[in-house]
Amino acid sequence: MKTVDFIPFQSVTLTDGFWKDRSDLNKNVSLSNVRLRFEESGRFDALRFNYAETGKKPHIFFDSDVAKWIEAVAYLMEKDPIGMREHEALCEELIDCMERAQRPDGYLNSEHQQVSPHLIFSNRDRHELYCAGHLIEAAIAYHKATGRDRFLAIMERYCDLIERVFLLEGSAQFMTPGHEEIELALIKLYRHTKKEKYLKMARFFLEMRGNNEKDKPIYEDNRFGSQDDVDIRHLESANGHCVRALYLYSGIADLAAETDDFLLFENLEKVFSDITNQKMYITGGIGSTPTTESFTVPYDLPNRTAYTESCCAVAMMMFTSRMRRLSKQAKYGHLAERVLYNAMLSSTSLDGKSFFYENPLEIALEEYGREVAVPRRQHARLPITQRVEVFSCSCCPPNINRFFAHLGDYICVDEGDGLCIEQYISAKVNTPHGSITLTEDYAREGKARIVGSGYTKDTISFRVPEWCKELTVLLDGKSVNPTLCEGYAYLSVGEHFCIDLDFHIFPTFICANPMVRDNVGRVALMRGPVVYCIESVDNGARLNRIAVSTNALAEATEELDFHSLYSVTLPATRLKNNPSLYFDASKSACEPMRIKCIPYFAFANRGESDMLVWIRRK
Repeated sequence: MKTVDFIPFQSVTLTDGFWKDRSDLNKNVSLSNVRLRFEESGRFDALRFNYAETGKKPHIFFDSDVAKWIEAVAYLMEKDPIGMREHEALCEELIDCMERAQRPDGYLNSEHQQVSPHLIFSNRDRHELYCAGHLIEAAIAYHKATGRDRFLAIMERYCDLIERVFLLEGSAQFMTPGHEEIELALIKLYRHTKKEKYLKMARFFLEMRGNNEKDKPIYEDNRFGSQDDVDIRHLESANGHCVRALYLYSGIADLAAETDDFLLFENLEKVFSDITNQKMYITGGIGSTPTTESFTVPYDLPNRTAYTESCCAVAMMMFTSRMRRLSKQAKYGHLAERVLYNAMLSSTSLDGKSFFYENPLEIALEEYGREVAVPRRQHARLPITQRVEVFSCSCCPPNINRFFAHLGDYICVDEGDGLCIEQYISAKVNTPHGSITLTEDYAREGKARIVGSGYTKDTISFRVPEWCKELTVLLDGKSVNPTLCEGYAYLSVGEHFCIDLDFHIFPTFICANPMVRDNVGRVALMRGPVVYCIESVDNGARLNRIAVSTNALAEATEELDFHSLYSVTLPATRLKNNPSLYFDASKSACEPMRIKCIPYFAFANRGESDMLVWIRRK
């Protein structure tokens, strides 16, 4: 099984345009704002190990939150060490504290050491190995960025203990972690240090999952909830907690790549198909229920109570990129694009300061506060209507920080015999085969340019987006017809070349499989990679009264007024109100109107508002 590699972000410089602006927002606003909130909430104090002095009690997942933030800082330091100096100083302070607090046997966990030492390695759902995994990833990134190995040495000592307790002695009261993460972290550590024992440890945690009698189910007797229903060689469907599951699948993909295990890849293909064909929202979000934050059954995709955690978007990008390393299939890049422009972007406010944990596809404000005679604690659980700066479970903000800090990782693949452009993001990419400069007006005008300099291969390929119905290609100013194969276009090029691409973008109505109950008789608007929605701030309250004809696109107008993208305005109808509670259907009446559709990722940025992705079809 041939594996390929993406050109790493260290060799990529984002230049201008949509994604450079978003990346800068993360660097200049989001990262610092998360830092402020973490100071206020005691997350940094947890790793200062000062609970006895401050009384700020650490939580079992605080270490992981801080680790992801440190990892983000490390990635950004690679490009801008001076600009990150203040954040680097905090990282060094925390590393000092971890070095002093680490037990002689190597154990390191702020909550268990300060609050519950009697529970060390006794309960698989207390996030010890999950936190360790994120700290390992942070330590690797920090070592790459600074060349200093102190943090890495701390985590290697901890890994020595984990190896002894889990693999050699079997003295822990469980075999595999409740929340996956350490598996992929250990393989990353193996690749970084070349030490075989880390690959062996990762393989142990992966192969023991669902394959031992020691692990107790996380959710009572439900082994699906913690991916314990089958072992990794018998996977067929996606089950359980979505983020945990995708971290697991990412670890399995890494193991398949390292061991050339085609069976593992085949099983992951089944899982990928199950997700994308039966369990995924149009935005690329996953997770149908906030109850255990999990996958449910096929086609169960409710809009109002959609879970679609922001961390799922990050995890999906991790999974798809690993699958693309194993197989050149355009469906992976298609999904990555869908997630990028929709589920990923919606997670953060346009000013970069606030975040969603869940990302619903419908908000109806009349549902909030309607349970007037019910105690508040018993109210129906509905997603929040406005993003907030920190959550009690604040795993998403630093995950988003670290993702955008290495966005360049997802652009270009080195196939060995040539380069392949996967995502259209304006950047200069230095590769072993010459430099590539990408400039794009992709989501707005559906166009991109690829310029090669000193290119040493004969061909280059690029992904043709799934929404593209007509492709125009100019090579050095002349119209050409590239060879098309399985979602990719191939061109023969010289040492220096210029490719102009026009994917001919236009608005399109999408319908869902009729098995998706919520979306029967409804359509969603997409314009290229971007999903659109309507809000009451533009279109009036109770959006479910609005209906649109699929012919309405002939009268659509576009205006460049939303975060450098177009809004789309088109004719629709709205049911008129009637004073009677029930009345003769023949007396039902509609009034014409024009509705304004905005990019889904921009919803909930203008105050509380109803929001709807799937609009009734006239």
